[in-house]
Amino acid sequence: MMPILAGNNEKEQGMKHTHHSPFEPRSGALCLCIALTFSAAPLSAQARVEENVVYGMYFGLALLMDVHHPAEPNGYGIILIPGSGWRAPRSGRQLKDFGASLILLDAGYTVFTINHRAAPRFRYPAAVEDAQRAVRFIRHNAQRYGVDPDRIGGYGGSSGAHLVSLLGTMDGDGDPKDLDPVNRQSAKLQAVVAVSAPTDFAMFDSPQGVSALTSFIDSAAYREGSPITYVTPDDPPFLLIHGDADPVVPFKQSELMLAALEEKGVDARLIRIGGGGHRVHDEPAAARWLNRYLLGEIRAKQLETLIAAHARLEEAGPLVRTGDISGALEVYRSAQEQDARLTITASNWNVLCRGGSLWERAADVLFACERIVELEPQNGAYRDSRGLVRALLGDTEGAVEDFELYVNWVGDERLRAQRQGWIDALGAGRNPFTKELLERLRGG
Repeated sequence: MMPILAGNNEKEQGMKHTHHSPFEPRSGALCLCIALTFSAAPLSAQARVEENVVYGMYFGLALLMDVHHPAEPNGYGIILIPGSGWRAPRSGRQLKDFGASLILLDAGYTVFTINHRAAPRFRYPAAVEDAQRAVRFIRHNAQRYGVDPDRIGGYGGSSGAHLVSLLGTMDGDGDPKDLDPVNRQSAKLQAVVAVSAPTDFAMFDSPQGVSALTSFIDSAAYREGSPITYVTPDDPPFLLIHGDADPVVPFKQSELMLAALEEKGVDARLIRIGGGGHRVHDEPAAARWLNRYLLGEIRAKQLETLIAAHARLEEAGPLVRTGDISGALEVYRSAQEQDARLTITASNWNVLCRGGSLWERAADVLFACERIVELEPQNGAYRDSRGLVRALLGDTEGAVEDFELYVNWVGDERLRAQRQGWIDALGAGRNPFTKELLERLRGG
């Protein structure tokens, strides 16, 4: 059940399903990273991704962002920073490649996903400076991107939540005398959603998260690098989302931030996800928050059906895990019927395909995968999805090609070995519908 936003002094209770997103850093090492259920661009020919936009330079190092243009823009922008422990993803992908939020794109937001300089090579305040530069760049180029320069929102998870929290609390004033007109712009956000956010480094007592923290910042700078240090009455509305069993960033971090914001009279809420670990999400609640403070109450209400339809998709995960594939399909169909703007991506179909019972829907799945591969050619997760379906359809050559591309893209050695096993089986001429390969597919 979706937790309902309550007043300033109430902690929301609710359980969200944790899962691995195709845009989550894949690494066996524990780090401050979070899956924000970022999905791929919607299945619409009008939606597009403008890749590798240079928003700044650091001694010859280009700072890059991807601009995700929605099919029907609403005139507002969101800077989105996934979690990575302030480090570069070990998969070899770039941080910006983890993708944009499907629900925000469906709602019409232009979403800017960014790279930033990464620890341990670049330590604090490098990532903060880059995030500020990105906001200034968006604001300076607001007319080009069709967004309101005075109302920009931020959405981040874990280390990304730390950065968007600083973008909300630091004054972010530009330098009117700077020769670069971008640097004259403000870096302050007008609405913030922070998921599993480190907010007070001086009170950070997580053994599992301390290695990422110490590689990012010296202890002498803990106060300076903490969002809680800069809280003032003029800060934007904050939505905090956190699992109360988070072993990496303690839930207390969001409690401390909520108390600091409330003390200064800032509109703030905390959604407490009971039993939730580090990788939690409540994307519909995040969309509602951003809609309310960027679009306004009336326009936010107009999008409620869309948000409710996205929320329905949460019901499909448990059904797939219990083997009720037909029930999961019905959830997807009814969600699409609830709001025509909702689109089903290859990642959704991939979940069902891994359930092992979608042979009769293989053509539909392949169509979805083909469209996503066209829209996001740099995202290797969808090569994996397409390879699965091609194997099911008996297209051995196509499946081998897609699995090899996936193996080259993925960073997790266990997954790499598993996909290599599929390649070997197909390359040896074994029929994809033999019991051996089907068991591999079902166990993926």
